[in-house]
Amino acid sequence: MAKLPHILTDMNAFLMDESFAGQINTLTMPKFVLKVVEKSLSGSAGAIERSLGRFEKLESEVSIDAFHPKVIGLVGSNAGRDEVLVLRGALDVDGGHVPLTVRFSGLWKDLDMGEFKPEGEITIKSTVAIEHFELEIDGREYIFIDKLTNVVRMNGVDLTKEIRACIGQ
Repeated sequence: MAKLPHILTDMNAFLMDESFAGQINTLTMPKFVLKVVEKSLSGSAGAIERSLGRFEKLESEVSIDAFHPKVIGLVGSNAGRDEVLVLRGALDVDGGHVPLTVRFSGLWKDLDMGEFKPEGEITIKSTVAIEHFELEIDGREYIFIDKLTNVVRMNGVDLTKEIRACIGQ
C-alpha cells in the first residue's frame, strides 16, 4: 500500500527569544556531505572512498521578510554564534500531525539585501555557517551535530564516539 508523502503543514521560527511568525518563511536546510579520502587500490576495479568521520561545511540560508535590526546585528558577530535559531513545525505524517524541531547555531556570515522596487516585498537573506545542528521529529532525535565537541549522531548512532575515545575527548 502506498504511503502519503510528509508535508510541513506550518512552521514558526524563533530567534533571540522572539517569534518570527510571518517573517521567517523560508529556511534552506544544510546538505550533509561526508569528508572522504579517495584511494586507488591495486588489484581492484577502481578507486574507493573512505569516510574521515567529519562533514564538509554545513550552511543554511535564512530568508527574513523584514528589516530586523537584531538579525542584521548577528552578521559577522562572534557573539551571534551562540544564538540558536529554532524552527518548530507541524509535520503531516500519514494524515496526522507530529512536531518537527530544528535547532542550529553558527556564524551568520553574510547579508543579502535583495532587490528593492516599489510595491515589492522586502526580503533579506543571510547564510549561517552551522556549528551546531539538531533535527527532532515527534520527540525522536534524527540528527545531532556539534562540531566543536566532535559529537555526531545520525538516527541515534554516535558516529564519532570511537574517534573521541582515541583522542582523549
